[in-house]
Amino acid sequence: MKFKSRLTAFATIFVLSSVACAPTLAETILLARGDDTFGQGWLFLDASGQCRIATPRHVVERTDGTLSAPDLLDSFGRLHPTESPVAAVDDEVDLAFLTVRGPIAKEGCSRDRVRLTPLQPIIESIKQATLEITTPTERQSLAVAFRALSRDSEGGKIIALSPVDDEVSLQKGMSGGTVLHNGRPIAMLYEVDPDEGVGIALRYDQIASELQKLSAATKSKIGEQRRSFNNLMLLKGRVSKRDTSIGSFLSGTSPLHLSPVSGRVTFVMEMDRLSKVSGLRINGRGLSGQGALIVETDTDGQGFVPGTRCELTDDVVCAMSPRRLSRLRVTITGPAEANYTIDSLEPFGGQQ
Repeated sequence: MKFKSRLTAFATIFVLSSVACAPTLAETILLARGDDTFGQGWLFLDASGQCRIATPRHVVERTDGTLSAPDLLDSFGRLHPTESPVAAVDDEVDLAFLTVRGPIAKEGCSRDRVRLTPLQPIIESIKQATLEITTPTERQSLAVAFRALSRDSEGGKIIALSPVDDEVSLQKGMSGGTVLHNGRPIAMLYEVDPDEGVGIALRYDQIASELQKLSAATKSKIGEQRRSFNNLMLLKGRVSKRDTSIGSFLSGTSPLHLSPVSGRVTFVMEMDRLSKVSGLRINGRGLSGQGALIVETDTDGQGFVPGTRCELTDDVVCAMSPRRLSRLRVTITGPAEANYTIDSLEPFGGQQ
């Protein structure tokens, strides 16, 4: 259904005042889709305490209709893998969910929980709201006015909104931004008509309802992959191909496409247990003659110490003295124009 046809289903309700909102703690996050393209989503805990992201489906949808698992870009510039992209049961709802992996999930990614509590009474009483937007360089808070609500039995699943300030305009890249009131998520922006200056947002109680509909049996296939490490976090460098990610590499659905930033790519591999490791093997393309492979090791958070250094090749086996460790920090050096395709990445030496 086209944007303007949606607007015909709305009845004008009210226009909010131009008073700016008080600062709130936003959980709007960036999703790195590869090749310096980004989307947005809302980070929250589901009923089981699992770290999840809600985002418009089109943000993670490939051209062939399948869903990708973009990486979560944190405020320190680190990339964390996601997994299990799943679309809402209702095909008419532009909505998808992701599960977050790695340390950010273990440490408690968010205090927010998307709730089924009806939002209609709150929406009808709201006198001010903000649209929280995240970009690679900054966070933005825009004062917005609700222009219309859809007519339905729930009192308005979809909300039309626009900036209070006439000098501010909504842009298409803002999809996934969240409307907040007193720190509570009210609705998620999923469509923008820049010519009309209007955005369309889905209420969060409806997002919670869609999440509840999804089968609890939906589980990631990542756990079925046989590997000795259970997480990979990119500290430096960039994912160079669109619609690929650390998450898709870990799930076995795509190679890992990386390019150096400031002459290097650096990532941390977290082992699934304290393991005896005697080296690292990387198989890929575009690696030979580009630089060096540097491996450092850490045991239970005691700090990284030198492990080994080898010349970079397309099938490099980099050995070191055997040691028990919990993490590897791997650096691949090379020029900014290098494009590395990593097909497999595996520590060797056995576990104990």
